[in-house]
Amino acid sequence: MEKGRTIAVLGNGFNHIFPKENIELYNTILENDGLIVTEYPPDTKSKSSFFLKRNRIISGLSLGILVVEAAHRSGTSVTAKLAKGQDRKVFALPHEIDDLHGVGTNRLIREGAILVTCTSDILCEFDQFKDFVDSNIINNLNTFNNSNTLDNLIDLKKKNHKLDSFSKVTLRIRENQKKKLKNTKFQDVYNLVNDSPISINTICKETSKSISEVSNILFMLELDGYIKKVAGGYICIFDK
Repeated sequence: MEKGRTIAVLGNGFNHIFPKENIELYNTILENDGLIVTEYPPDTKSKSSFFLKRNRIISGLSLGILVVEAAHRSGTSVTAKLAKGQDRKVFALPHEIDDLHGVGTNRLIREGAILVTCTSDILCEFDQFKDFVDSNIINNLNTFNNSNTLDNLIDLKKKNHKLDSFSKVTLRIRENQKKKLKNTKFQDVYNLVNDSPISINTICKETSKSISEVSNILFMLELDGYIKKVAGGYICIFDK
């Protein structure tokens, strides 16, 4: 597996890494010859609108983007539209027609996005990668992706298995996410979000918090990848 480099685009200034738990990731990217990009002055704090705005930079820096899921109206769909306007390739995974989070991806495919069922569907679209597309490489990619779950990485670490640098970073990030849930000041809100959708109004009632406070907390939990907005409210997508 070739070692790649990470380019991160911030929706804030360098002096206000958001969320704060990502400071370690920020440093790891730089330590591994990665690149951090922002269009904002150092002391600019993050705003929800900044994250959508920065997506035009992400798509502009990329050869193409892969949309895994997207609701009817979502930030991902906006990024795909930006990429198309920048003459970048847009890839999308197909979904069942009744999947609310697949409405956007299915629409993108209907509008000309490249349907993806395996890694080679992406690599074959770029001339510089065509020579590398063979069954052995694809199998290695699939094995690598499947083996990098948190449980598998922890198991390898316990057995003193030598992890490559990417796996070490992946393990560190996922372990930190797990720890963060135990001490976060948003714990009371997060505890209410489970497999069944829960509305903002219900959360406000259960926590006695204002709707603006709950909305901000839900936004940050969703941004961190702990919860997801669905029809009827929010559900948990992170293993508690």
